[in-house]
Amino acid sequence: MIERLSHSADETMRIAADLAQRLRGGAFLALHGDLGAGKTCFVRGLARGLGIDPRAVSSPTFVIMHEYESAAAHEPRVLIHVDAYRLKGAAELEGIGWEELLDRRDAVIALEWPERIGDALPPDRIDVAIEHRGGDKRFIRIEAVGAAAAHESPPVRAAARRPCPVCRMQVDADSEAFPFCSQRCRLADLHRWMGGAYRVSRPADDPRDWEEAAE
Repeated sequence: MIERLSHSADETMRIAADLAQRLRGGAFLALHGDLGAGKTCFVRGLARGLGIDPRAVSSPTFVIMHEYESAAAHEPRVLIHVDAYRLKGAAELEGIGWEELLDRRDAVIALEWPERIGDALPPDRIDVAIEHRGGDKRFIRIEAVGAAAAHESPPVRAAARRPCPVCRMQVDADSEAFPFCSQRCRLADLHRWMGGAYRVSRPADDPRDWEEAAE
């Protein structure tokens, strides 16, 4: 579990973008929070981390689902934003092809108001709880549920050869585990991040964030 106190919308987006860069296709995020808590702002941050213009993201309250595709040369390339606020139950998910949606391996799925669909939530997911703490402050809690922590990984990014953030071995940009040298280092980094060992001090799409030293 990781907990962060955000002092602004931009900081909330940076936290989300940092998380997005550590996910791979098929990741599912359930966003909990009251009206105005900042769930859509968090999704804009996910978009930024996936190489999608965050300004394109808007709440899909009335259409239930929006899909955004990244022009970046890495996977996942798609962000699917679902808002279950107007749904009366899980049965209404059939209209958006829910089962097929959960099988997508080219996309990260972010769902607002997960309590509206109950048992239809996948057991392996990331729960994100956002609490309004007055003014622009938001308390954000991120927790992997089920086997989710073993399945997240950063996308492959088109970039120059660089050192693995964990062991410092040089890694080619076209490596399957890039920017890590191996699956082992990738998971080690993820567990450190979920444990709160990293700090977010710059926009998460800054390349230096892959080499951020643990506190």
